[in-house]
Amino acid sequence: MKKKHLIRFIFFSVEKGERFNQILGFAKTLFPADEISIHSEVTGFSNAIVEPGFDQRIILILAGSSHDLTRILPFRDLFENRFVILILPDSEKETVDKALTLYPRYIDYVQNDPSGIYLVLKKLVQKIHGLPGSEKKSKDKK
Repeated sequence: MKKKHLIRFIFFSVEKGERFNQILGFAKTLFPADEISIHSEVTGFSNAIVEPGFDQRIILILAGSSHDLTRILPFRDLFENRFVILILPDSEKETVDKALTLYPRYIDYVQNDPSGIYLVLKKLVQKIHGLPGSEKKSKDKK
């Protein structure tokens, strides 16, 4: 029987470069290696989203171009009710319109400082695990 994990971090990026390495570094500090799934092809990416054995999935898409978003649009129904983080190549209306159809929890841009991405990932992990610093509120003691 396959071991059940609480979280699966699914990372899609066609291009590998500085931003890819930064995000991978963030992921390695927040997730065990066996909970990180990296993809550059849409088939493996979509299969990872529906793979059994994980309670929650955090999906991060690093789009190097508007075309990268177009390639994953057919799978957008798989993103519904998932934690989706998008890093977009630009803020053009067409790019943002495509991005919004993927149900993102957070959108950032490749030219921005990546520290916000780390903070969002950390907050999602805390929320899923119910750790301090998450948005879950404990009951007041009386």
